[in-house]
Amino acid sequence: MLWVNLIMDTFASLALATEPPTESLLLRKPYGRDKPLISRTMMKNILGHAVYQLTIIFTLLFVGELFFDIDSGRNAPLHSPPSEHYTIIFNTFVMMQLFNEINARKIHGERNVFDGIFSNPIFCTIVLGTFGIQIVIVQFGGKPFSCSPLSTEQWLWCLFVGVGELVWGQ
Repeated sequence: MLWVNLIMDTFASLALATEPPTESLLLRKPYGRDKPLISRTMMKNILGHAVYQLTIIFTLLFVGELFFDIDSGRNAPLHSPPSEHYTIIFNTFVMMQLFNEINARKIHGERNVFDGIFSNPIFCTIVLGTFGIQIVIVQFGGKPFSCSPLSTEQWLWCLFVGVGELVWGQ
């Protein structure tokens, strides 16, 4: 839970807060004091990505073991070893969060979320560092992190669903 909190709150905030201002951002008129803090576009993005992520997570939870042909983590007794089933769910969730950070770089209707991504080395370092630590946690974390190592195919599926965040954001 601490790792999820770190990547969703601390690391994501750091990565997005260091995004340099663009010329178009500096030329935009300020918002009025009566305007809502969360715009209609932001609300659509928040709700849209919540629907995507919840659909994927619940699908993996209830039929993921059938799709991957693995033992279900739902039926495991208390204090049993970490399951591949729950590790896939955890890993997919983290991948969706990482790719959603890239989506969150552009919130004013811009289409190219990769525009200027390499002009912010802090953002790139945080995203790549988070991905690297996620690999270590899943593959070598074991019981302390309640993770079971995943196969290459399982990793590719987790990445595929994570990249789906970019498509969904468009």
